[in-house]
Formats: sequence, C-alpha cells, structure tokens
Amino acid sequence: MAKIRIKNIGKVIALLMRGIGATLRLEVEDKAGAFDTARTGWIWAFWHNRMFVIPYIHEQWFAHIPGAILTSPSGDGQIIADACATFGFEAARGSSSKPQKGLSALIMMADKVKEGRDIGITPDGPRGPMYQMQPGIIKLGQLTGGTIVPVRVEYSRAIRFKTWDQFMLPLPFSKVKVVFEPTMTVPRRMTEEEFEIQRMKLESAMGQ
Repeated sequence: MAKIRIKNIGKVIALLMRGIGATLRLEVEDKAGAFDTARTGWIWAFWHNRMFVIPYIHEQWFAHIPGAILTSPSGDGQIIADACATFGFEAARGSSSKPQKGLSALIMMADKVKEGRDIGITPDGPRGPMYQMQPGIIKLGQLTGGTIVPVRVEYSRAIRFKTWDQFMLPLPFSKVKVVFEPTMTVPRRMTEEEFEIQRMKLESAMGQ
C-alpha cells in the first residue's frame, strides 16, 4: 500500500506543477546557448529549493531532448521521481550518505549523459546544507566530460516552506525568471585543489 500511496502523491504533485506552471509568466535569459538546436544533453545544476518549475520548463522548451534526474533513495526521492516521470524524466536513485548507492547512481547518470539526455541535479541536496555545492556533480562532469549549465531560477512571489532548504513554491500568476548561466566543463584529471576550485566556481555561478 505504501508504494501505491507514494506514486499517487507524485502524480498529484505533477498535476500541481502543471496547473501552477500554466499560469506563470516565464522569462528566460540564455547566456549558455541552451536553445541552440545543435546542442546535445547537458548537466543542469539548480538549487534544491528551486526545483519545482524545472520539469515544467524543460517540457515547455526542451521536450525534444530526453531527461533524467538524480533523486535520493528515500520516500521523498520516490515522490520526486514519480512526479518527474510524468514529464519524461528517468530517475537514478542515489545517496550522498551511502557511498555504494551514490556510486551506482553516478554511473547511471554518466550513462545518461553519454546518451545525450539533459540531466537534472540539485547539488545541495538531498539534505543540504542549503546552497552548498556537494562534490557529486563535479565528479560527474569529470567522469563524462559533459557540459554543466548553472540554472538560476528567480520567483517574483513564492511561498517559502520551513524545510532545510526553505523550499520555494511559486504563487500562481507570478513571474519566473530562468537564467542559463555560461556553461562549464571540468578536466578529467585534477588535483584536490583544482577540484575545489571547480566546485567553488560552479557554486558561485549559481548564486542564491
């Protein structure tokens, strides 16, 4: 019964995302060439508390590019996976606190990058700290040589929940600005110091 209930919650959230999304006034600033018809799949980096609109805008603007998303193996991660599945996203389940699962998810994501999918990652998730870049996305870029694009999302009006990430739910008819910052790639071989420089560079590009 628990699995059925979780799947239903994911579908309800997907309906909410579509319903609110249809009312939003979307504005885009493309510094990355995201709308270049020749581009293949990218690794999207966006903060955990701004994820609500990502599946919707991807479906609106990039439905021709298949997607995949990294979620935690928790119940919340299952809900996110089920909601995103209705927008055509496959889910890889991984955990930063469980190295074995984290590694398998990283390998799965690497395969999806090579397939040319757009990959969605919240690099401060699933537990935070908020706006603090975890190393997984840099490792994925290092492993695949894939293009990372920092995606900033700004809401004119939103409800902010009392969760670890202060999750933000845009209010209907509010304005949402989506900024695709310049892309970056990371070298396959790096020292610890070089790795940290790349991590901080991406963290800075994403803002808050």
